[in-house]
Amino acid sequence: MEEKEIQQLETLFAAVPGGMANIVFDDMLTILFATDTFYSLIKSVSEKSVSKAPTALLKIVYSADIIYVNHQLAAQKSRKDNMLSLHFRTLQQDGSFKWVMITGNKTNQTHQSGSKVYPIYSCIAMDITDIMVKYKKLEQTNDYHRTITELSKDLYFEYEIATDTLSFSELFHEIFGKDSLITGFRSKLEKTKMIHEEERPAVVGIFNSMMSGKKQVRFEFRLITKEGNPVWYICYASIIFDEYRNPFKVVGKLSVKNFKSKEPEKPAYIPQYDSLTNVYTKESAEYLIAEAASNLEPDSLSALLLIDIRNYKNINEIRRSINGENILTTVGNILKTRFRSSDIIGRVGISEFVVYIKDIWSDKNVYDKAEQICDAIDLIYSYGHTKNGLSVSIGIALQRGEQEYQTLYTNANTALVLAKKTNGSSFEVFSGAII
Repeated sequence: MEEKEIQQLETLFAAVPGGMANIVFDDMLTILFATDTFYSLIKSVSEKSVSKAPTALLKIVYSADIIYVNHQLAAQKSRKDNMLSLHFRTLQQDGSFKWVMITGNKTNQTHQSGSKVYPIYSCIAMDITDIMVKYKKLEQTNDYHRTITELSKDLYFEYEIATDTLSFSELFHEIFGKDSLITGFRSKLEKTKMIHEEERPAVVGIFNSMMSGKKQVRFEFRLITKEGNPVWYICYASIIFDEYRNPFKVVGKLSVKNFKSKEPEKPAYIPQYDSLTNVYTKESAEYLIAEAASNLEPDSLSALLLIDIRNYKNINEIRRSINGENILTTVGNILKTRFRSSDIIGRVGISEFVVYIKDIWSDKNVYDKAEQICDAIDLIYSYGHTKNGLSVSIGIALQRGEQEYQTLYTNANTALVLAKKTNGSSFEVFSGAII
């Protein structure tokens, strides 16, 4: 070949985008010859000198991609088309990466190294950085959606109308032991044993309605798992139309239907009664009041009364010695006749009682009740010429809407302390704001 022809050939090589090179298909991909353009494109931080002297292509591959490139080379050996194709990253001086693709054809030439003979490929290099960046972003997005799908218990599906092919997400195979791709779906639907026999006719009818133009459906049916267990699923499906408004695909998902298990019913609470007064015991009264006080409408008004019978011990000894009657029995009867059956009355101490009144019209109703109790207790043992009489002190706490029993009790007890400062029977109301 004349010198002029060689110069023309070199000029032609230089004009090729990415340049050209002869690369030996050995363990290091030795470069026998390359144009300046080729060297310039593949140059990396690890290959700082630009020289036409033979060098190894693998030396400029980013270290993290070495294994990836070796996998490509291993797959390359099984190719029968005499083509070479691989891509990798090179680390640039500014810390960025450049994606390089090497493609080439096998030549008739060989290269001998020691006792081994290797084929030579005529290659070109291309900068595919922009393409690979976009591809990697898309790959990450696909990985994200695939991971979300795998984490979900839902079975996503697509039905290609033209090819009559139904495809499910990978979870389908794990649950049902069947191939996730079902061809000839229309004819198999009526015969499949995967759908419970009781729902199969309805499912076929719904499928036919979609093929006739129904855009969206939601229905429930049972599918038989690979263990033979029927499981209820909810199917959501919609038709997708092409640019000509023709239906070409059905997409949707199958979600396991969750049946809320009924919580075991609590046994009905059986209140206990005080044997002496025939009103609720302390424990029962507190339980019932706490339940009632925490389940009221926001505007509902209620009240808690703490009632303390004063001088009970002395008067009771006198009455019992005469007619065997316990004054507390009389007090219990008085309270039961003064309040409604829906009100809660209990004995919470030796001579202390509690009354909870709910759904009252106004606070005046409560004051009237307290006044009536004071009058009735005074009449049990009332003599004008003795100071040894019976009296009652009442503390009242009003409540608007829900409130904890302990708060009510504390407020009523504060009012009771004030009422006890009066010698005779009296009642006081807790002065805090009504919630």
